[in-house]
Amino acid sequence: MGLILSLGWVCASIAQEQDAANIDSPLNEKKQSVEENHEEKSKEHEPSKPALYETIVRSKRPIARDRTQDDLKVEGKTLRESPRASTLEALSQESSGVYVTGRGALHGVSNGATGGVYIRGLGGSPNSQVLVVEDGVPDYMGIFGHPIPDAYVPFLIDDALVIKGGDSVLYGTNALGGVVVLRNRWRESDGFEFFNDAAFGSYSTLQETTSTLYRTGKLDLAAALHGLTTKGHRTGAGGEEVVGHLATRYRFTPNLSLTLRNKVVHLKGADPGPVTHPNIDHWFDVWRNNTSTRLEWQRNSVHLTGTPFFNLGVHRLYDGFFSHDYVAGGIVEADFKLHSSTQVLLGFSSQHVDGRVENRIDGEQTPVEALTNLSVYNQITLQPLKPLSIVAGARFHHSFTYGSEILYKGGIRWDIYRGLYAHTRIARNFRQPTIRELYLPYPVANPDLRPEYSLNSDFSLGFKSQHVEVSGTGYRTQADDMIRYFGSWPSAEVVNIDHIVIWGAEGRIALRNLGPVSMSVSRDWQDVGRYTRQNPSSKLNFTLEVNKELGPHFMSASLTGEWVQGLYMSNYSRDPIDDVFSMDLAFRYRYVSRERGFSLEPYLFLRNFLDRRYAYVEGYPMPGFNVLMGLRVGIL
Repeated sequence: MGLILSLGWVCASIAQEQDAANIDSPLNEKKQSVEENHEEKSKEHEPSKPALYETIVRSKRPIARDRTQDDLKVEGKTLRESPRASTLEALSQESSGVYVTGRGALHGVSNGATGGVYIRGLGGSPNSQVLVVEDGVPDYMGIFGHPIPDAYVPFLIDDALVIKGGDSVLYGTNALGGVVVLRNRWRESDGFEFFNDAAFGSYSTLQETTSTLYRTGKLDLAAALHGLTTKGHRTGAGGEEVVGHLATRYRFTPNLSLTLRNKVVHLKGADPGPVTHPNIDHWFDVWRNNTSTRLEWQRNSVHLTGTPFFNLGVHRLYDGFFSHDYVAGGIVEADFKLHSSTQVLLGFSSQHVDGRVENRIDGEQTPVEALTNLSVYNQITLQPLKPLSIVAGARFHHSFTYGSEILYKGGIRWDIYRGLYAHTRIARNFRQPTIRELYLPYPVANPDLRPEYSLNSDFSLGFKSQHVEVSGTGYRTQADDMIRYFGSWPSAEVVNIDHIVIWGAEGRIALRNLGPVSMSVSRDWQDVGRYTRQNPSSKLNFTLEVNKELGPHFMSASLTGEWVQGLYMSNYSRDPIDDVFSMDLAFRYRYVSRERGFSLEPYLFLRNFLDRRYAYVEGYPMPGFNVLMGLRVGIL
């Protein structure tokens, strides 16, 4: 931490000589990326011409509602250009504090599935301790309590925010270890943009993505369709997915709008099993449909939203398992200023989770009981001095099954001087058991399970300027009544354990736009204690990027890598797995014609180009060296 502090003060002294002061002040946040700066210049000097590449939308309200939290913001463009196989894996590449398991092109469902997200020792499978929120709606399956990792394709994502340390005050159940907040795009001026991305690669992989944004008068439209088919790098590892996303927004007045959004996911594949005992035709077929409506009114310092939502799923497995599940609910929020230094957020939310499970072979149905909860919550942000922010919040949560609980959080952020900052926060979070854990003998159930609770705290010190970012964070995760599986079916059991404490530290150094070069390195270390299953003790990520723009021509090359240490397949440091180390290369060329309003962008991904043999899950090796090449065409 001393090294981080020293680097921060050195960078601060450099920043004193720059004309751009207060780059990261709370009232004058400047856009950092070259893409955003270029867009601003384009609008200023050539307002009548089409956008240079693709519209980047900036909401009037910041995506981070709590400035004291330790978070990471990732642009949608970064996710779309990542060589990693999925959006969650791309987020993991951007932060050493986020770990995501993988097994190949698809994560899948049921036994052998991957895509578990771990943040600061919490998350993964079977627990669902990291919540995904898309456009203000919590996204998880009603029976299994976690999202479909393959459902997040970044064709419309504007940005993603990873909140480390959880926030059940604002987001409710499942936000125990962290939250991934996804926000999709709209056009901000009349016109349209259309992109088609087609790619072909190793293992007979074909993928096609089409997206469009349209705005005319008071009407906005956003639509996308994504398809993927692959034979996989080993027998049984292939599959297909189709994701369709349609959203429309009508702006009755400049202050009042109504948004309708629907996303459909169809996923087919199989569990190939471990290489030592491969499965034969362990297939799955999954449909998910997420629907939400958002009524929004904003004027001056008052912002009101109401968001009802409905998440429906149908799952079929090779062994006769058949289920319908749904999550229905609504969220109402009021965000307003009481004073120039006082911001208040008030909210009410409700959720109802239910489902039906049947064995298609013998027609037997497993009885389950629905889970219903109501919550009221608040957050107050005080800014007694310009560089000082104080945040406090609480949630009163009532479950018709588990009774009432009070959750809370509090934090402080101090923007010390010209990009040098410090912040600290503590938050009490929770997760209710899933229907699967309570009632389904797949492989075991326990109707007497209690909710999980965590108390997460951290302290961060860092420096951020236009070209330099240095930060260090120490954190502590304390969890009670953790739900854990022990043994193997049919003698397995799922129970609450008493108490765990996880200590850790994370550091990051990033240099941006130093001429054509940008680079970043982040490292996370944690002492996970007894429960070491799929909880790495150390993770390192690095990125080296070179970009060059020559008029309408743009060329880029990037090298990204990940090293994961201290992986185990069982708790108490048993069944160790070899360290994971892999590197990817990505090359892009883009030609943009302003006069004709189109762009062409061929690209090439060389994944695992060192041809390393590694696995995140024992017996499920990741693909060796493989290639994906594609062409993205845009009409602007």
